[in-house]
Amino acid sequence: MKKSERAFWILFSIGAVIGVLSIIWRFSAGETETNLSSTIPWGIWVAFYTYFIGLSIGLFLYSTLIYVFGVQKLEKTGRLALLSSVFSLVAGMLFIWIDLGHPERFWRIFTNWNYTSVLAWETLFYLFYVLALLASLWFLMRCDLADMADNSIGLRKSIYKILSLNFRCPKSESEYNKCHTSSLKTIKVLGIIGIPAAIGAAGLGGALFAVVAAKPFWFSATVPFVFLVSALAAGTGIIVFLYSFLGESKDKHYADVVKTVSTFMIVFILLIPIMLFFEALIGLYSGVPERAEVFRKILFGPFPYTFWFGQLLLGTIIPVLIYVFRRNDPTWLGLAGLSAVIGLVTVRLNLVIPAFVIPPISGLDQAYFDKRWNYFYFPSAFEWITTIFPIALFVFLFALAYKLLPMVEELGMKFKGGSER
Repeated sequence: MKKSERAFWILFSIGAVIGVLSIIWRFSAGETETNLSSTIPWGIWVAFYTYFIGLSIGLFLYSTLIYVFGVQKLEKTGRLALLSSVFSLVAGMLFIWIDLGHPERFWRIFTNWNYTSVLAWETLFYLFYVLALLASLWFLMRCDLADMADNSIGLRKSIYKILSLNFRCPKSESEYNKCHTSSLKTIKVLGIIGIPAAIGAAGLGGALFAVVAAKPFWFSATVPFVFLVSALAAGTGIIVFLYSFLGESKDKHYADVVKTVSTFMIVFILLIPIMLFFEALIGLYSGVPERAEVFRKILFGPFPYTFWFGQLLLGTIIPVLIYVFRRNDPTWLGLAGLSAVIGLVTVRLNLVIPAFVIPPISGLDQAYFDKRWNYFYFPSAFEWITTIFPIALFVFLFALAYKLLPMVEELGMKFKGGSER
């Protein structure tokens, strides 16, 4: 094992342990250690929930380019996209559970169904999306998982057997080809079902904010589109980053794949500031106090660096400049993807939190003084710890899954190599 790889595993193993402890801490301490208040009930956890769910949806929609629309040149990134999507989904669910505090009650939304609730419909779309995502990944890996179950021993054999759901491994090249073709057809159907489910989940996630008439900053038809486009930008960004560093660089299509996905990423990245520019222009020009003041807070304080440094520099300018000047270098494009993935977090922070910092009635912030009644928010140390280390936990789990699961068509390559059994 290389020194850098050993350092990665040590660092993220420690981070994962602290991540588990921090989650336990959150559920034992409640929200008493947070800086959330009656006036600002949504903070960093909700922002990261929207980010990771968007990331998952963006990755799934990216995978449909391959398995539904037949962009074969990107096929080597397909398993990576679906696996990353699953872990992003679970991370997003964890953050909303951390915020809500009672994950065991999630099923009540189905037993107390309210058809007028945007949240209820969003949850229903999530259900179809999750099923399509998990089934797609399983069908894509089932032949390899069955083969690994047959050829492993001990704990690994048991794990692969469970993951393969006792699927029978093809014993000849013709059986494998038939099975693989059947899997791809099923994945295409799942993708066709999953596309409206994913778009619906992303759009309704944005609609949860857009229908709140009491918050003029959110009350706009473009918010669901910002959610969807930033999800696609983050999804393609993480693929560019991961494939540029984990992909087989000696493959003759490697550089072309990284460049192609980077082109998609740049298109989506450029759409975000265009939409936000017109939103800000309308908000400032209209002069509606609650709307215009939120834009001024984002641009000029108290935390203007989240926009200028995070959203604009990391999330837009650096990826675009790298693409313009270094688009033939996969390593630089990978760094552009990483910059975009980090920078796009601030898009969600600037969407979720600033809407709360302006009192709905002028002078309300001076009418009553209490630490739980103010219009200023910065995450507490508790919130940072319960955000950063759970992310480290998911990076660790994703790396472990990437190491153990079949990320390429191993059985197919085995048959093509002439080792038919």
